[in-house]
Amino acid sequence: MRKLIYILLLAIPLFTGCHKKIWDKLNDHEARIARLEALCNQFNTNITSLQSIVAAIDARDYVKDVVPINENGKVIGYAITFASGSPVTIYNGKNGEDGHTPIIGIKNEDGVWYWTLDGEWILDDSGNRVRADGAAGITPQLKIDEDYWWVSYDNGANWTKLGSAVGNGSGDSMFQDVTQDENYVYLVLANGEVIKIAKSHNLTWVYV
Repeated sequence: MRKLIYILLLAIPLFTGCHKKIWDKLNDHEARIARLEALCNQFNTNITSLQSIVAAIDARDYVKDVVPINENGKVIGYAITFASGSPVTIYNGKNGEDGHTPIIGIKNEDGVWYWTLDGEWILDDSGNRVRADGAAGITPQLKIDEDYWWVSYDNGANWTKLGSAVGNGSGDSMFQDVTQDENYVYLVLANGEVIKIAKSHNLTWVYV
């Protein structure tokens, strides 16, 4: 009996330590999932905002105000208010702990805006570039499922599997930088495209 009690007493610290490790792993997993979900939400917000920006370009709208969004003393994005509508929100920054983040952006060719994925044109089933503007424009959607990124080009009816959302890579925001001067706001996309937005109705949208 004494041996049994002695063995149990020895096992308690081992069990407690094992139990703590299991809980630590569960907590780390939940924190990682929450971080990835927040990142996914930010990217979908950016995609929707990009489409709103494209619509503003087509309408020759102009910017009234740009307000930084702060979190824990750090600028994580901007709220941009246009003359004709509500603010759009864009997030910048990096995700340095998780796997590769797919970068959805836009490029302009011959006056038409098209979606890109990791710098390459997004193509439809017929091999045509997918428009981001006008009546034919679509809005890509991202999600994370079973630790992988997925993208949909048809409002969630079908999903295409992309890269892993976990690992030792890093994911960049679709916005590299946001700056402004007296007359313009400059949005630098991750694919290198620069959108130059007029801050007065006497000026016009241009892209370089």
